[in-house]
Amino acid sequence: MARVIFDGVFKRYGNSSAPAVTDLSMEIHDREFLVLVGPSGCGKSTAMRMIAGLEEVSEGRIIIGDRVVNDLPPKDRNVAMVFQSYALYPHMTVRDNLAYPLKLRKVQKAERERRVLEAARMLEIEQFLDRKPKALSGGQRQRVALGRAVVRDADLFLMDEPLSNLDAKLRVQTRAELIKLHDRVQTTTIYVTHDQVEAMTMGDRIAVMSLGVLQQLDTPQNLYDKPANKFVAGFIGSPSMNFVDVQIEDAEGRLYATNPGGFRMRIPDSRGASLARFKGETVTLGIRPEHLVERNHFGGNPETVLPVTVDVIELLGNESFIYLNSGNAVLTARMSPEVKVERGQKIEVTAEPDRFYFFDPKTDAAVA
Repeated sequence: MARVIFDGVFKRYGNSSAPAVTDLSMEIHDREFLVLVGPSGCGKSTAMRMIAGLEEVSEGRIIIGDRVVNDLPPKDRNVAMVFQSYALYPHMTVRDNLAYPLKLRKVQKAERERRVLEAARMLEIEQFLDRKPKALSGGQRQRVALGRAVVRDADLFLMDEPLSNLDAKLRVQTRAELIKLHDRVQTTTIYVTHDQVEAMTMGDRIAVMSLGVLQQLDTPQNLYDKPANKFVAGFIGSPSMNFVDVQIEDAEGRLYATNPGGFRMRIPDSRGASLARFKGETVTLGIRPEHLVERNHFGGNPETVLPVTVDVIELLGNESFIYLNSGNAVLTARMSPEVKVERGQKIEVTAEPDRFYFFDPKTDAAVA
């Protein structure tokens, strides 16, 4: 078992002006399941490859356990990596694929067989031990790839988008199996994905990255409830948060957020102190789709009304995504199928003031 520390880590490629990873500092706790998430090119896979020793650190330190591993070759770091492509040897049976990393380390045959059988039972692939990878489904191949990591008895598991080649149903199933596997083996795990649903459902904590910079490191619930900035707010949640530019106005000692599209919301006194410095200025208002409700159907707060036109309706059975036009902003609402609206219909939507987020337009930081 091991903790992992990034201490001011940079990664630069050649003479590129922008580092692929910039001043990354964070600690992954012993036995934690940490998810690195972000869009393509954000630096998450590069950060993982630096832990594994597949990329050199340009500046800073990486510590695994109590050792600085910057100059250690990959074979001496005692980490096991699971790749997106499975990376199985096609000419070997499942048994031989599982045993191969142990054979390289000259583990005795009896011990190899014991570990292989133990991993196969854990992952329910005992019946496939004498098959070759081409005779397995995608989900079964992924279990073999996971098994090869488990038999290593490594200090650290590194998983680079291991579910991206699976279909949607199998991805959900394998996601649950990975969580149960981590509960059993209790090995520190760092998991890279671009899928925020995977991140929210699997991680003890989530590190959100963008353009090589760590944006926020927190629990899934805190990322959803208390995003540090506009990027995190928009990335976490599905569908993503709506953003509307509003002006902060003072009317008779009370603050209001207004918009030319007809939006007018009284800002609660509890939020007034933090927003007072923006009087007369434009800030970004964030509203999650699930917090928008149709006023006539649910009532809602009369001081937070936004007139909109229904553009598109997506019926999903247990819920509906309704795309709305407010004149100068396009919004998404996630509503119950009980709400009956039609394309082109003019309606009013509302939300409770404590469900609104505000962001500084200059820095994109959340206004507390």
